[in-house]
Amino acid sequence: MATTHLEDLPSHLLVEILSRVGDSADLASCRLASRTFLPLSRLVTSVSVSFHSASPVPFKSRVRNLASLLSASPLSLSLSTERGRVAPDADSDDDDGFWFDDADDLHLMSVDFLSSWLPLVCERLAELSVADYWFQSCFRRSDALSLISVLCNKLLKLEVRNAWLSVDGLKPMLRLTSLTLQFIRLDDEDLEKINECFPHLQFLSLIGVGGLKKPHVCLSHLKTFFWSVSDTPKSIAIHAPLLTELRLSCIEPKFFSLETPHLSLLDLMIERPSGDIKLGHFQDLETLRFRSWDYPKLFKVLNGVHTVKTLELNVPCGEVPAKLESRVVMISDFVELFCGLEELQLFGLARYFIHSGDEDVKVCLKRLVIEVEVSDFYDFRTISEVLKMCMPCEVVLMFSADDPPAAIKKEIIDKYAQTFPEFRWNEMVGMVCN
Repeated sequence: MATTHLEDLPSHLLVEILSRVGDSADLASCRLASRTFLPLSRLVTSVSVSFHSASPVPFKSRVRNLASLLSASPLSLSLSTERGRVAPDADSDDDDGFWFDDADDLHLMSVDFLSSWLPLVCERLAELSVADYWFQSCFRRSDALSLISVLCNKLLKLEVRNAWLSVDGLKPMLRLTSLTLQFIRLDDEDLEKINECFPHLQFLSLIGVGGLKKPHVCLSHLKTFFWSVSDTPKSIAIHAPLLTELRLSCIEPKFFSLETPHLSLLDLMIERPSGDIKLGHFQDLETLRFRSWDYPKLFKVLNGVHTVKTLELNVPCGEVPAKLESRVVMISDFVELFCGLEELQLFGLARYFIHSGDEDVKVCLKRLVIEVEVSDFYDFRTISEVLKMCMPCEVVLMFSADDPPAAIKKEIIDKYAQTFPEFRWNEMVGMVCN
């Protein structure tokens, strides 16, 4: 039987294989290993350049050299510094133990550096990801977004991490559908330029973005949005008529508004909803996840949640607020608000919030998931009170980080099964819920 060598494969398959190699250093090794690979390596559609301290070639030189060799269209390019993946809170003024690096050898969002190679690939660039080195980029305000918007007219996806970005001179990028900004100091306090220059975004992720005061996201094509908001902005608003998935966390906004009628999944953390909360009307909401210390306030402003099938209630991390006993969730709230509810998940909540109120009112579920805390191992009253509020259904006990031995877990489940035989009992092993 004849032996088939890798070089004997069709060229398009070899290009696909080389594109999956990913790292530019490995790609260079492939070029050296075979004469066949040398010309085909220029046609790869995806490549990443990562910082390696042992490399004899300066990082920026490696990027320039690579850009001069690539000829694929479309192209996905990723640049990252190994040390630059983690940045402090962009809104934090705490410089204790924080140091700056005066060098710029790893400052990837430098306009001078981008100008030296981006024109070589900009016409073919479909995706660009840059993870800067925070200790060189944090005190250098960059006009890189403006340069990218001018050169990269065909860009579909942009990711930038660990940088201080200006929006001066930013031009509309009408083809861009995906934008990720992580650990960014952004000079766009109301997100006005983001709305104006990226009008066709379908995916947006803003994680650790500082410099915001009254951010208002207004994007008519947005479908998926991840947003982690610091404690600085006191006014938060989202207008996105086509949005279907929203995961948002904030602390204590004085004004909070959602105009997102077609959400199917809402994952929302408002630790202390003390201000004006407007959640709008939901027509298609199926999964709702809340984390808060004041559920009654959130429930009062909910509209159109009769379509919700899965409801998850959790408490934020940190110290339990004082006077928690005054912020209870009555079981009648579930029946009235979530008339179509099939699954209820309670994490850290049963002890603090759940009260039966009317003994004749019961929740009809298919599945009830309850986190079992350490204090519940031998004190069965808390979970028993929750069970008394429900019609028979499947009950899943989820054990948190401090899992008891298997024998104790079996003892706990057997105890509940004997007391409430009408329920079907299961467990989730080794799960940690935060």
